[in-house]
Amino acid sequence: MRRAALILTALGLVSAGASGAEYAPVFNATLLGGQYFYQGSNSNVAGNASVVAGAMIKANERWSLLPTYAGNYQGTKGVTDAVPAGSLFQQEMDHRASLTGIYSVAGTKWRLKPSASYKYEFLKQTRDETWGHGLFDFEKIAVGFEAENVYKEPFSYRLGLDVYRIRFPDYQSLESQAPTDPLGNPLNRAGFNRNVLDTYNTQLTAAGTMPYPASEPVLALQGSYSLLYQRFSDQNVIDARDQIGGAGRADYWQSVGGSAGYPRPVRLFDTDCRLDSKLSASFAYNLSNQNYFDAKTTQFFADAYSYYSFGMGPSLSLAWGEAKHPTAVSASFSYTRFQYVARQAQDGNGTYTGSRLGQNLYQAGLSGVYPIAPGFSLRAQVNLLWARSNNQFEQSYAYNYRTANYLMGFTYEY
Repeated sequence: MRRAALILTALGLVSAGASGAEYAPVFNATLLGGQYFYQGSNSNVAGNASVVAGAMIKANERWSLLPTYAGNYQGTKGVTDAVPAGSLFQQEMDHRASLTGIYSVAGTKWRLKPSASYKYEFLKQTRDETWGHGLFDFEKIAVGFEAENVYKEPFSYRLGLDVYRIRFPDYQSLESQAPTDPLGNPLNRAGFNRNVLDTYNTQLTAAGTMPYPASEPVLALQGSYSLLYQRFSDQNVIDARDQIGGAGRADYWQSVGGSAGYPRPVRLFDTDCRLDSKLSASFAYNLSNQNYFDAKTTQFFADAYSYYSFGMGPSLSLAWGEAKHPTAVSASFSYTRFQYVARQAQDGNGTYTGSRLGQNLYQAGLSGVYPIAPGFSLRAQVNLLWARSNNQFEQSYAYNYRTANYLMGFTYEY
């Protein structure tokens, strides 16, 4: 109880002295060290650390509160992070505080969950940068609401609405700082305004889980749909002359996904184990009204940022020992295809080939967890990613590459 009160006081979100309230603290910390590899080069050994602290506060029979803080430092890049050309070393750090209310509707299985959160993410592109001055540092302010019906524990379906703003306080487009060409003519292009990356976002989500067959379940099914409307607050659409028009840029991103899990007990080497095999698939489509004008070749591409993607892949997890802190090994593989609707691929000289730009991603992962003391576990993981594209022009961005990383360390859960 004392630890819960200290966490809550540190968070400053609720009073530890609230009469009649019941507390259940939650704490998770991970410290990992490892390396990142990119096209045969490797980074120095660095560490990753993360912490999640919070508490479930039951105020009465209807209301509960969940204040949380989550912090993350990443010194070893992930294989799915963006890979700009020549950027081998990169550090990230983010902090997020949130408060979620949970209201149980009397006489029903519905739970209503209003929420609010604030997140700030720091990004260092080079070693000599200082924290807090990264070009792509951003903050996210969000409020949301979710309605969940737990019709059969642990299965449920839920509907959610989230509204949030993303702001890049240190980013300014180059053209906004020098808005004329060498002859003094105005450059009324996409980067004419200053805060071209800032967005206002509205997201609708529907998701659910169910056993199949319902009478004697064998599979655990999961499905989800999401619609994100993203309005760029300071970016105008360009026309075929590379001049800004009256409309602002707006993107509509939709995705559907699902998985089928097959959990079952097995016995290996005279040990009772739990084997969970899963097959997942997803499809996403981004519809953008923004166009692209290549000043070097004077070619114009409408709907240059519209694309779709689909992916699928299996995963396996084998666990044994205590259910809450098991020994476990897992493996996964996934394939993802990105296909632009109108943007064309280029050859090594930058000449457009006439084919639509596409990229294939193949990702594999191995991980293991071994408990060594109450709450403490050893953890290790290896991740590999291959990217292949029909775009061979890579002066500003890499489309064909191989990355890998390994991480090992400790996890503590309370």
